[in-house]
Amino acid sequence: MIEKRNKLAIWLYSAFEDEPFENGMNHPADQMIENALRSASEQRILEQFDALCLDVERPSFASSILRCLGRQTEIGNAAWRAGLVRDALATDDVEIRDAAVHAAEYWGGAEIVDTLISHSEPVPWLRDYIRDVIDDLAE
Repeated sequence: MIEKRNKLAIWLYSAFEDEPFENGMNHPADQMIENALRSASEQRILEQFDALCLDVERPSFASSILRCLGRQTEIGNAAWRAGLVRDALATDDVEIRDAAVHAAEYWGGAEIVDTLISHSEPVPWLRDYIRDVIDDLAE
């Protein structure tokens, strides 16, 4: 279960329980994330998001947060975003890796492209998707 001390995690968990994440659709968690980014110290909130997005114990929850984060263009810096994508791609969970590629596609940038290029993906459909994202971002 999510730590009771982590209000953001509790709010997000409730939001995804009430309404599952769907690509291309706005989600209440988007606004929660935006509010959290404005109201907390950036370093602290980014550390929280790192932990939540890499939570292999709750991969659906982690991937939903990562997909919502990907839609935030003003989050962290390029190095933080590339690091989160790299760490998510390093997990054993394909759902989290897929969400990392979606976030990478939204964020773009040279560091993201380098991160995607350096990743060796074992799942064929996800490997193809990564190749497509690299091609799109390189244009």
